[in-house]
Amino acid sequence: MKRRSLALVALLGLAVAGLAIAVSCTPTATQKNCVVWIGDSIFALSGEEAVALEDLSNQSYRTYYVSGAQMEGGLVRTIPAQYTQAKNADRNIRTVLMNGGGNDVLIGANGSCDASYPNGTLSQACYNIINKVEAVNNSLWQDMINDGVKNIVDQGYYYSSDRNLWVVSDVFQNRTKQEFANMAAKNPGVKMVFIEPKDDPYFDKSRVSTYTISDGIHPTDAASAKLADLMWNAMVANNIEQTTSCSGSSSSSSSGGCN
Repeated sequence: MKRRSLALVALLGLAVAGLAIAVSCTPTATQKNCVVWIGDSIFALSGEEAVALEDLSNQSYRTYYVSGAQMEGGLVRTIPAQYTQAKNADRNIRTVLMNGGGNDVLIGANGSCDASYPNGTLSQACYNIINKVEAVNNSLWQDMINDGVKNIVDQGYYYSSDRNLWVVSDVFQNRTKQEFANMAAKNPGVKMVFIEPKDDPYFDKSRVSTYTISDGIHPTDAASAKLADLMWNAMVANNIEQTTSCSGSSSSSSSGGCN
């Protein structure tokens, strides 16, 4: 009887252990090296947008973004240089998720892009900076297209807490959207999707203090999650990276090793 009781206890222990393993098993994200992130500290400071997008897509992408990065100049690796770094690591790039230019008008402008909102006038020096940024943008997008990139998702900026930068925020972003649309029109075989956070009520300028951290610039974790929602919704709507393989077909198992 004692031996039978011990056997039952052992079997019960195995059953409980098996149940614990089944409950604790969390599907792992599929690593997709054909998708890369490049950009500045909106992505890089916390990294939370990439984490949230991974949760939504169940896919993990290569990241090359750097805090403080500009399109041109600066003290850290520029955004075009990040793309070059990604190519050097693995040239099989199908999709680029990016932002860029914010630091050029915030840092590189050294105050020359300040203007009173809403009727202030930007200086010619500021327009010169915007022109340079858009020239680099166009060159970078064209390089991606020449390299065979099939999808480019460019995320714009929301308003910061500095009202003196709201005019340039609108002027610069509207110019970027127009340049992006022009490039897309010339390359109909490439999916080019621009994400405009300002179109979402969550990022209304009256709510800046609720979606930025104490510096009034960078997103809270909740705001990063919202940006990831906007990006993933755009990717779903445009059928971008909706398979689990860089070959374009779904993998044989979607359980992430939990079956």
